[in-house]
Amino acid sequence: MAPSHETGARAAFLQEAAQLLAVSSPSISAALGSARGRLIEDADLQIAPKEYEAFRRECCGACGSLMIPGWSCQVSVQSQHTRRGNKPKGTTKRSVNADKKTIYACLRCHRETILEIPQRPAHRVKDSKAHTDAKSIPILREARSTEEPAKVTKSINATSKQRQKDRKGGLQAMLDKSKAQNTQSGFDLMDFAM
Repeated sequence: MAPSHETGARAAFLQEAAQLLAVSSPSISAALGSARGRLIEDADLQIAPKEYEAFRRECCGACGSLMIPGWSCQVSVQSQHTRRGNKPKGTTKRSVNADKKTIYACLRCHRETILEIPQRPAHRVKDSKAHTDAKSIPILREARSTEEPAKVTKSINATSKQRQKDRKGGLQAMLDKSKAQNTQSGFDLMDFAM
């Protein structure tokens, strides 16, 4: 086994053990969580950014306790408005960018872990696509309008007796099919009875 694989397995074990003991024994869970943090730091494991963010979100960096919102930590979202660009304050159109941060406050050691929430890019609609969609909509509406009267007349003409016959025919076909399968099986219990 490679040393990094062994270290990863140990870290996973410590994480699972800390999660299992979080409710029954929070102090042992915190010790296991801090041991996991030290193990990862000492081994200099290459962790993906998403995994590192998840690690910071689930475990306190100071005491190692699992951060369970409402039970062992408090979560708050803070937004800070910043202006984009070098526009003077008197202009009418200002591009305001809200930087949001999630703050996890550990209730055991009172340390705050601040995680930045990435912003989504602005969604822009192309004008040419909007024009082509608007032109194709009336054509689809015309095609649907010619099909709908045929469906309506068919459902009106279908009487309850006709629907009952259709159901009975479907059930009869299913019974015939099952009988054909049963007769192909070969021997039956009555074949061996004397």
